[in-house]
Amino acid sequence: MSGIYDDRGIRFEYPADWELDVTDDGPRTTVTVQSPEGLAFALVTTDEGRPEPADLADEALAALKDEYPTLDAVPALETIDGHHAVGHDVEFVSLDLNNACAIRSYKTPRRTIFVLAQWSDDLAGEEAEESLKALRRSLEETDA
Repeated sequence: MSGIYDDRGIRFEYPADWELDVTDDGPRTTVTVQSPEGLAFALVTTDEGRPEPADLADEALAALKDEYPTLDAVPALETIDGHHAVGHDVEFVSLDLNNACAIRSYKTPRRTIFVLAQWSDDLAGEEAEESLKALRRSLEETDA
Protein backbone atom coordinates (compact mmCIF):
# COMPACT_ATOMS: atom_id res chain seq x y z
CA MET A 1 0.00 0.00 0.00
CA SER A 2 1.16 3.50 -0.78
CA GLY A 3 0.38 6.80 0.79
CA ILE A 4 -0.11 9.71 -1.59
CA TYR A 5 0.90 13.28 -0.89
CA ASP A 6 -1.04 15.65 -3.17
CA ASP A 7 -0.89 19.29 -2.12
CA ARG A 8 0.95 22.57 -2.73
CA GLY A 9 1.41 21.81 -6.41
CA ILE A 10 3.09 18.40 -6.17
CA ARG A 11 2.09 14.77 -5.86
CA PHE A 12 4.13 11.70 -4.95
CA GLU A 13 3.73 8.23 -3.52
CA TYR A 14 5.45 6.99 -0.37
CA PRO A 15 5.16 3.87 1.81
CA ALA A 16 1.85 4.04 3.69
CA ASP A 17 3.42 3.23 7.06
CA TRP A 18 5.90 6.14 6.86
CA GLU A 19 5.29 9.35 8.82
CA LEU A 20 4.63 12.56 6.87
CA ASP A 21 5.22 16.14 7.99
CA VAL A 22 4.79 19.42 6.10
CA THR A 23 6.55 22.71 6.90
CA ASP A 24 5.92 26.03 5.16
CA ASP A 25 8.47 28.83 5.15
CA GLY A 26 7.34 31.64 2.85
CA PRO A 27 7.70 30.52 -0.78
CA ARG A 28 9.31 27.25 0.36
CA THR A 29 7.41 24.13 1.43
CA THR A 30 9.17 21.01 2.72
CA VAL A 31 7.45 17.65 2.91
CA THR A 32 9.27 15.05 5.01
CA VAL A 33 8.49 11.35 4.95
CA GLN A 34 10.28 8.98 7.32
CA SER A 35 10.28 5.23 7.85
CA PRO A 36 8.85 4.00 11.17
CA GLU A 37 12.32 2.91 12.33
CA GLY A 38 13.87 6.22 11.29
CA LEU A 39 16.41 4.46 9.06
CA ALA A 40 15.23 6.10 5.85
CA PHE A 41 13.69 9.44 4.99
CA ALA A 42 13.10 11.89 2.18
CA LEU A 43 12.75 15.65 2.06
CA VAL A 44 10.86 17.09 -0.88
CA THR A 45 11.12 20.88 -1.02
CA THR A 46 9.37 23.19 -3.44
CA ASP A 47 10.58 26.78 -3.76
CA GLU A 48 8.58 29.28 -5.76
CA GLY A 49 11.59 31.64 -5.62
CA ARG A 50 13.11 29.27 -8.24
CA PRO A 51 16.74 29.08 -7.05
CA GLU A 52 19.18 27.28 -9.33
CA PRO A 53 18.93 23.48 -8.91
CA ALA A 54 22.70 22.94 -9.04
CA ASP A 55 23.17 25.49 -6.25
CA LEU A 56 20.70 23.67 -3.99
CA ALA A 57 22.29 20.29 -4.71
CA ASP A 58 25.78 21.64 -4.05
CA GLU A 59 24.68 23.34 -0.81
CA ALA A 60 23.21 20.06 0.44
CA LEU A 61 26.41 18.21 -0.45
CA ALA A 62 28.51 20.86 1.33
CA ALA A 63 26.38 20.49 4.47
CA LEU A 64 26.85 16.72 4.40
CA LYS A 65 30.62 17.18 3.90
CA ASP A 66 30.73 19.42 6.97
CA GLU A 67 29.14 16.64 9.00
CA TYR A 68 30.89 13.69 7.31
CA PRO A 69 34.25 14.90 5.89
CA THR A 70 35.20 11.45 4.53
CA LEU A 71 32.04 10.93 2.50
CA ASP A 72 32.19 9.74 -1.11
CA ALA A 73 30.11 11.63 -3.67
CA VAL A 74 29.63 11.40 -7.41
CA PRO A 75 27.59 13.71 -9.65
CA ALA A 76 24.21 12.33 -10.65
CA LEU A 77 21.66 13.11 -13.33
CA GLU A 78 18.11 11.79 -13.37
CA THR A 79 14.89 12.57 -15.18
CA ILE A 80 12.07 13.34 -12.76
CA ASP A 81 8.61 14.25 -14.04
CA GLY A 82 10.14 14.93 -17.46
CA HIS A 83 12.70 17.38 -16.07
CA HIS A 84 16.49 17.02 -15.99
CA ALA A 85 17.44 16.79 -12.32
CA VAL A 86 21.02 17.40 -11.18
CA GLY A 87 22.55 16.23 -7.95
CA HIS A 88 24.85 13.83 -6.20
CA ASP A 89 24.91 10.22 -5.03
CA VAL A 90 26.58 10.13 -1.63
CA GLU A 91 27.90 7.40 0.67
CA PHE A 92 29.12 7.96 4.22
CA VAL A 93 29.60 6.20 7.55
CA SER A 94 27.72 7.35 10.66
CA LEU A 95 27.66 5.47 13.96
CA ASP A 96 29.52 2.61 12.23
CA LEU A 97 26.68 2.23 9.73
CA ASN A 98 27.00 2.62 5.97
CA ASN A 99 24.57 5.24 4.72
CA ALA A 100 23.58 6.46 1.28
CA CYS A 101 21.96 9.65 0.11
CA ALA A 102 20.51 10.74 -3.23
CA ILE A 103 20.36 14.51 -3.75
CA ARG A 104 18.35 15.76 -6.74
CA SER A 105 17.03 19.16 -7.84
CA TYR A 106 15.30 20.56 -10.91
CA LYS A 107 13.45 23.65 -12.02
CA THR A 108 9.99 23.92 -13.55
CA PRO A 109 8.32 27.06 -14.90
CA ARG A 110 6.66 27.57 -11.48
CA ARG A 111 9.19 26.38 -8.89
CA THR A 112 12.44 24.62 -8.07
CA ILE A 113 12.03 21.16 -6.59
CA PHE A 114 14.69 19.66 -4.34
CA VAL A 115 14.71 16.03 -3.17
CA LEU A 116 17.05 14.55 -0.58
CA ALA A 117 16.60 10.84 0.13
CA GLN A 118 18.74 9.08 2.74
CA TRP A 119 18.86 5.53 4.07
CA SER A 120 21.06 3.17 6.05
CA ASP A 121 22.45 0.47 3.78
CA ASP A 122 23.22 -1.77 6.75
CA LEU A 123 19.81 -1.69 8.41
CA ALA A 124 17.22 -0.44 5.93
CA GLY A 125 18.85 -1.98 2.88
CA GLU A 126 17.44 -2.36 -0.60
CA GLU A 127 13.80 -2.03 0.45
CA ALA A 128 14.33 1.54 1.69
CA GLU A 129 16.42 2.45 -1.34
CA GLU A 130 13.73 1.12 -3.69
CA SER A 131 10.98 2.94 -1.78
CA LEU A 132 12.89 6.21 -2.11
CA LYS A 133 13.54 5.64 -5.81
CA ALA A 134 9.83 4.96 -6.30
CA LEU A 135 9.03 8.22 -4.51
CA ARG A 136 11.26 10.13 -6.97
CA ARG A 137 9.75 8.30 -9.96
CA SER A 138 6.23 9.16 -8.82
CA LEU A 139 6.95 12.85 -8.14
CA GLU A 140 4.97 15.19 -10.37
CA GLU A 141 3.94 18.80 -10.48
CA THR A 142 0.16 19.11 -10.43
CA ASP A 143 -0.44 22.78 -11.23
CA ALA A 144 2.06 23.47 -14.02
